[in-house]
Amino acid sequence: MSLELAVQIATVITLLLTAGTLLFGIWSFRKQMNWQVYLTYTERYEKILGAFPSGALESRLRLGETLPPQSEELRICILKYLNLSSEEFFLYQTGFVSKKIWNIWRPEIERAVRTPMLKREWQRIRHEFKSYPEFFAFVERVQSDKPS
Repeated sequence: MSLELAVQIATVITLLLTAGTLLFGIWSFRKQMNWQVYLTYTERYEKILGAFPSGALESRLRLGETLPPQSEELRICILKYLNLSSEEFFLYQTGFVSKKIWNIWRPEIERAVRTPMLKREWQRIRHEFKSYPEFFAFVERVQSDKPS
């Protein structure tokens, strides 16, 4: 084997190793970022749920029972929840979070926006989401029980 051929083979091997290392680094970074986003949004979700007025969270979980009274506090909590949901929707739509994470978030969002409490409150705050027509349409579609 000539020295020139050995150098060419070494160069190709080096380029392949470099490309492999770069691809692994990108994959690893993306996985870490998805995990960090998931943890951050889970923490925000817990904080929002903790702020719901007394009885409202129970109503959200027990679908057939009496709705809590309308209040500014409840409306603000639902607005925060829907804002968080719209951000999660945006992160998925723009590819910033994986389909695996969206498949965890989406069923919960759909279940929540179908509840009588959120349907009632959506009518009072839906104008807040007109600036994000894709999310607005998502909520409207889910509430009308139309398939995605």
